[in-house]
Amino acid sequence: MTIDTAISQGHALSVYQDSEMADLKQPTLDALWQSIYDVVQLGTYGIIEMDDDEIKEARDWLLETQSLTEDYKETVVYF
Repeated sequence: MTIDTAISQGHALSVYQDSEMADLKQPTLDALWQSIYDVVQLGTYGIIEMDDDEIKEARDWLLETQSLTEDYKETVVYF
């Protein structure tokens, strides 16, 4: 997968609309990845409302694209 494909897929996630959309200010995969990570974490712990399918879809994207990031290659996706 390319970084452009990862970004396109990240923007298509339903949880993207609930994220801080940090990649709009800093257009990098890392900014997008962190935004999705944060919102999925909030949804997993019931802080914001997300259904299980949305969480799974976003979590799968995080795991699939993690190796393309610069700063989050070693981040544990524990939820």
